[in-house]
Amino acid sequence: MRYLPCLLLWAFLQVWGQSEVQQKNYTFRCLQMSSFANRSWSRTDSVVWLGDLQTHRWSNDSDTISFTKPWSQEKPVAWLSSVPSSAHGHRQLVCHVSGFYPKPVWVMWMRGDQEQQGTHRGDFLPNADETWYLQATLDVEAGEEAGLACRVKHSSLGGQDIILYWDARQAPVGLIVFIVLITLVVVGAVVYYIWRRRSAYQDIR
Repeated sequence: MRYLPCLLLWAFLQVWGQSEVQQKNYTFRCLQMSSFANRSWSRTDSVVWLGDLQTHRWSNDSDTISFTKPWSQEKPVAWLSSVPSSAHGHRQLVCHVSGFYPKPVWVMWMRGDQEQQGTHRGDFLPNADETWYLQATLDVEAGEEAGLACRVKHSSLGGQDIILYWDARQAPVGLIVFIVLITLVVVGAVVYYIWRRRSAYQDIR
């Protein structure tokens, strides 16, 4: 009885996608997770994957099978940052890609048309809205960031890749904050000095 949802979903997919599934030989997977808090309470959740797409989910809390609209597409959002590198004199550039669906995505650091083979892609992480997050890092020698860009390809973009160029002139956030604070202190000191001078002059008169 515990495996009934998976069997029902399997039978449904055989009928629903008979022509498409048989021609392209998609992999069908059913994952079932059971939790037991005590003898009187348990919970079972099941998810179904067709290839890389999650198609259905089921939980004994609601006792209903829900369709997850696997053919919908969500465009990725990308941004860049940097973190200290373990290698002396190097920095690690990070390309963040989030909010995309379906899961397959291509992310690569580029210099012109040349793929940077040192690009390291992390694990796919799920977002709360069932989209995905991925980051790609590249360890570079300080001063060699100029000309680098992160390129993102995804089915939702319709062939219009996302390309984010690394601006070698951009300063780290901490440095920017430090410069702003120093500027404010200097301006405040000048204003205070002028105010004291005027006050002293008025007292003399």
